[in-house]
Amino acid sequence: MKVLLLNPPFKENYIRSARSTWPSISGSNWYPIFLAYATGWLEKHGHKAKLLDALVAHLSPAEVYSRVKQFRPEITALYISAESLTNDLKIGLKIKKINGSKIVLVGPWCSTHPQKILSQNKEIDAIIPREFDQVLLDLANKKPPEKIKGLVFRRGKEIMVNPERDFLKPEQLNQFPFVTEVYKKHLNIEKYHQASLLHPFVDLFTGRGCSWGKCSFCLWPNTIHRGAANYRTRSPENVIQELLFIKKELPEVKEVFFQDDTLPAWRAKEISQLIIKRKIKITWSCYARADALMDLKTLKLMKKAGCRFLHVGYESADPAILKNINKGTTPGIMKKFTEDAQKSGLKIHGDFILGLPGETEQTIKNTIKWAQELGIEGYQFFIPQPQPETPLFNYLKKKGCLKQNNQINYPQLTAEQLNYWRFKAMRSIYFTPKYLFNTLGSLNSKDDLFRLIRTGFFALPKMLKK
Repeated sequence: MKVLLLNPPFKENYIRSARSTWPSISGSNWYPIFLAYATGWLEKHGHKAKLLDALVAHLSPAEVYSRVKQFRPEITALYISAESLTNDLKIGLKIKKINGSKIVLVGPWCSTHPQKILSQNKEIDAIIPREFDQVLLDLANKKPPEKIKGLVFRRGKEIMVNPERDFLKPEQLNQFPFVTEVYKKHLNIEKYHQASLLHPFVDLFTGRGCSWGKCSFCLWPNTIHRGAANYRTRSPENVIQELLFIKKELPEVKEVFFQDDTLPAWRAKEISQLIIKRKIKITWSCYARADALMDLKTLKLMKKAGCRFLHVGYESADPAILKNINKGTTPGIMKKFTEDAQKSGLKIHGDFILGLPGETEQTIKNTIKWAQELGIEGYQFFIPQPQPETPLFNYLKKKGCLKQNNQINYPQLTAEQLNYWRFKAMRSIYFTPKYLFNTLGSLNSKDDLFRLIRTGFFALPKMLKK
């Protein structure tokens, strides 16, 4: 069967394939990783799948429709987000009119109110609330919808909700084609950029789910990987085989990013040890929790194995706010982690969220000051974008702190004030002589200079006009 897996077009520089959806300031984007894994799974089982990332390829709706006419899919899996839902549904309706393709909505946001979405949008045939690889395969295999676990579908005027499907098990994850093989076949890897990663880069899962999984704001663990303790991993050898594939078949790739929600210390150790044992020369980065388990010994081992950069969610310097969001760490622990990472020679990109429950102008000032003192290489300041069904969304809705489009509006901090502080925070770091001097001093190649210029090209105009 022909299946189109589509990341639909929307606003320029909009990021849909991430744990939070937003317009990128730096011109960064991520691979459509969930769609890519499902594409490989369908192809492995004999189906003709086409992965189309219209967002990153800058395709207009008209160009997407032209490709639909050429491919004529029988099923179209549409990866949606809350902010772009109206746009996404409009595109799905048009595709359905072109050749009668079944329209199936997928992605993390589908776990929120699937029955309501189906009842209000007659053109949509089905929704897959959680992991969708196997559910799409069942549909492509023409299994009766009522027998497919994990599917919400339309039958006449009724909305049918099937029992939930078990998460994919580790042994099943090992059976998937390498996602980087899917990228090579379907995508142009030159189109994908991250400000802190060497270009070109690729990303992959060594496991699915989050080993912590309790942060109240995070999209994936609270939706598509719903709940804590659902971290399922590929075998270390399977990961190593994909790294070897990248070195052989994608020699232009300069960095591999492990896209696991967070790479816990035990997982980092077993992968690092095997990379070293097999003498694989590769540069990689990952998400990491700034907790006590990620100690100096582990960080040094990761560095020896080729790890270059850690993406760390610090979120706040306020202990009460960290407790409010179930972060499970403290400013002191995070500071010690940062010092150990710096001792090991690893670079850090830090994420900070301004506007979490308990935030005031004073706590924002404290977080900015604390962030400056960390002396890390990269900073990003966000305003929370509460996603339906996450604990953060439910809390803010109950407290009456959500405006139109789910913007946060506290009695002590308006949405406008939060936006002001976000850009003030970035300017207070990126426009300082110390940061500029350290950044220029850390440039080791033409690629580093290119990434700096590209990021500045996208980010500076936005920061200067705020």
